[in-house]
Amino acid sequence: MAYKHLGENERFVIELMLSKGTSKNEIGKLLGYCRQTIMREIARNSDKDGSYKVQRAHDISVCAENIQNRKASYLSLLMRV
Repeated sequence: MAYKHLGENERFVIELMLSKGTSKNEIGKLLGYCRQTIMREIARNSDKDGSYKVQRAHDISVCAENIQNRKASYLSLLMRV
C-alpha cells in the first residue's frame, strides 16, 4: 500500500465532519484512510483545547516539509564536500 499525505482539502473534510459529530471511523471511510490515520492527524494537529483546525494542521505540515527539505539539502551539501 502506497503512503500518501493528507492534503488541505482532506483536512477541511476532517474539520467539517468533526464539527458535525461524525466518528473518526466514518471520516476515514469517507476519505479512504483507516481510522488510525485520522486519529493520528487529529492528535498531532489539535490545539491545546482539543479543537482541530485546517489552517493549523496545514501550517504544521508545511513547516515539517520545509524542515525535511532543509535536512536533505544539508546532507546533499555534506556529500559533495
